[in-house]
Amino acid sequence: MKQGDRPLTRLVMLNWGMRLLVILLGVNASPLAQAANLSVTDLLTSPGKPIQLQARLTNPEAEGEIGLPDQPLEFIVHGRTVGRANTDAQGWARLDFAPSMRGNLPIIVKVVTPSKTEAIEGKGVLLSWERRRPILLIDLAVLVEGELVIDAPPPELYEDPGLILGEAHPAAAAELDKLAQFYYNLVYLDLTGRGDLENIQDWVREHQFPPGMIRILPKTPTALNELIHDLKTEGWEKVSGGIGRTADFAEVLVQNRLQTVILPLPGTEGRFPRRAIVLNDWSRIRRHL
Repeated sequence: MKQGDRPLTRLVMLNWGMRLLVILLGVNASPLAQAANLSVTDLLTSPGKPIQLQARLTNPEAEGEIGLPDQPLEFIVHGRTVGRANTDAQGWARLDFAPSMRGNLPIIVKVVTPSKTEAIEGKGVLLSWERRRPILLIDLAVLVEGELVIDAPPPELYEDPGLILGEAHPAAAAELDKLAQFYYNLVYLDLTGRGDLENIQDWVREHQFPPGMIRILPKTPTALNELIHDLKTEGWEKVSGGIGRTADFAEVLVQNRLQTVILPLPGTEGRFPRRAIVLNDWSRIRRHL
């Protein structure tokens, strides 16, 4: 190497060293690179009816999942960017939007950052339903293999986990997908009042169930009947029927003159209304709806 080339070599090495230091410091300094969770709310509307898209950015490592404020989020609906909004003090970002088409439209929300290595995104569904399409109510209990786990552990030992869904029934997702694809819109019901909305959304997606609205009802004798009334009051008058597990579920649907299919747990006995159809497996459901 020539004597005159040494300063240039040192300069190049220093330049690369500074770049590496900036990259390392930048990654370590960014709170989003360390820990962030982006959750997207599933929403129900109709084509042409305005609604607010919603997403929340939080730090899951903080107690109570503290919201991250002043972060720009990009909203993408059905593959098209529809706008940006900044998170508020609680980590929520909201964007007014009116879908022009019907269907279960995927929502993707991304944190706007200059670095792709810090890309954080969340997913949800915008249910843009036509009001004349029938609605089918689905008790979450019929989607699982076995029973729902709802008993709280002793408080002195563990934190209450709430509703635990467990493994999905192997035939449920495929049969519901056929019903949703050709005829029904689906509303998934937590009748225990113990579930967490985001956890249920994640479980439904993880086990490849068709998109649907999720409602968590209080464990009261009138909750299901009130939901049916509320849906009709909101303009969803074509609540057509439901699939459930218990005699209480069947009684409410029959009283409202809705098609009722019951899938009781194997080995259990119960008295069901005469108009309810009691089946022992998923394969025959489509014949009765």
